[in-house]
Amino acid sequence: MADNSEVLILADPESNVWGYANAVYNEVKMIESERGSCGFRLGEVKIARFPDGEFEPKIASNCRRREVFFISDTSQDPSRWLVELMFVNDAARRGSADKITDVFPYMRWSRGEKKDKPHIPITTKVVMDVLSAPNCASHADRLMMLDLHADAIAGFTNLPVDALHSFNYLTSYLRKSHPEIADYVIVAPDNGGVKRARAFARRLESGLEVAVIDKERRNGESVEVYNVIGDVAGRDCIIVDDILSSALTLKRARQALGRKGARSVKWVATHFLGVGNYKNNLAGLDAGFTTDSFFHTREELCGAEVVSSAPLFAEAIYRSVSGESISDLFK
Repeated sequence: MADNSEVLILADPESNVWGYANAVYNEVKMIESERGSCGFRLGEVKIARFPDGEFEPKIASNCRRREVFFISDTSQDPSRWLVELMFVNDAARRGSADKITDVFPYMRWSRGEKKDKPHIPITTKVVMDVLSAPNCASHADRLMMLDLHADAIAGFTNLPVDALHSFNYLTSYLRKSHPEIADYVIVAPDNGGVKRARAFARRLESGLEVAVIDKERRNGESVEVYNVIGDVAGRDCIIVDDILSSALTLKRARQALGRKGARSVKWVATHFLGVGNYKNNLAGLDAGFTTDSFFHTREELCGAEVVSSAPLFAEAIYRSVSGESISDLFK
């Protein structure tokens, strides 16, 4: 970045993510006031939409010799999100931006990170290839994401990836607002979530017990739970997951924990997508906690308490520009 350059934080003012981008920007400005200015400015990406469904983004701010952070609206249609992202990257590249970082509060297509059935694509790899294709104006220089569905996703590209983790913020909030959770059993909703649940338990309180729901997913709408590994009888439990979609997994996990004598069941999920019959599926759980990585109204959140991830992204963006370590945030 040139010494006299501004750093642009870009978002679409007509999108759901605009309020989030403002929150990130305000947090960055507070960090600047304490630790030194890097010249951050909030800019707009205006989307012209045409009757046939096509659209044309235009960056309203001067990108020349600037470092650009584009916060994309990942709560919109996944296909539209990807095309819009490519177009904005292209516009910034042709506007002579020095560096482009794509910021994803939630990484779309992240659940297609493996080939577990015949004749299917590895969708996450395809998306990462699109965003990092060499000699293509739509490629970024760096990616910044929150709580990836699988750690291996960061290796799907040769681009630098800042894989951020929300657990420090979530556990800090829970310790202050719900200290009783320090005595809960932390529950992984499946075998693949054991590492995540253990990491959450360590950050919340050393020595917490971890239980595991042993389940097999038949398809996107059907989950069959087989067993609970761990002692939950008479205990309060909190299920830890990264993505809440239909909440069917949480419903089945609650039922399995109830059969084993659990006293209460709460949940934590970084990304609250809330699709399908999720409200009914959440109805039997006692309480929930999530982040603002995906846009929802208060009513749609079904009473879940929201911990903002904007301060985390602001800190990471500031450190990216100032040359400070981002990994130190998660030690």
